[in-house]
Amino acid sequence: MEALDNKIMDNDTRTRIVVYDFLRRVFLHEPTDEFFGRLVESGILEDLNDLPGIEKMRSYVQSALSSGDIDAVRQDFYQLFLGPRRLKAPPWESVYRSELRLVNQKSTTEVRQLYARFGFETEAGQLEDHFGTECDFLFRLCSLLGVIDKHGRYDLLGVQKRFIGDHLLKWVPGFAEDIMKNALTDYFRGLGEFVGYWVRNEEEYLDTVWSESK
Repeated sequence: MEALDNKIMDNDTRTRIVVYDFLRRVFLHEPTDEFFGRLVESGILEDLNDLPGIEKMRSYVQSALSSGDIDAVRQDFYQLFLGPRRLKAPPWESVYRSELRLVNQKSTTEVRQLYARFGFETEAGQLEDHFGTECDFLFRLCSLLGVIDKHGRYDLLGVQKRFIGDHLLKWVPGFAEDIMKNALTDYFRGLGEFVGYWVRNEEEYLDTVWSESK
């Protein structure tokens, strides 16, 4: 997990950075022993333990590390997000927002154009509207909040607010439901529960903090 040494940042911003860092890593890369070990060392799951779904994830990670067996959770990642068979929870916005459930559609172009405005580049081989990539973008926007002036902060919070309203809220609730419905492990059941909660919470939080930052 990313170290947060900037003393200027408020606690809410620090938490948001940590969560988006966590989400981008969980969704862009399959589970490994090393990643589970870093989750425990970072204490992030303990810090977030009171939030929906996190206790399921924390218990699963501890059990998997104790047994040394992460094959089940890795297979769960494949069948939900990666393939090769038909995916149970496709991680692309365009699938949920296009009539034929296809990738690389209008929403992909929209986020690609937004990323270009901020010089944000995706990981090689990833479509721009992959949920992990959208979380990566929000992670980077949140990381800027402690190093800009008040006017810049207001503008940047507005970008985040619109991005979540115009994109994540339009598809992530359905995506989270698909994860919870089709996951075979408590790790991903808990993740689906948390993701659904987090996106709704972000909408409420940004509505409030953006208004207060005027």
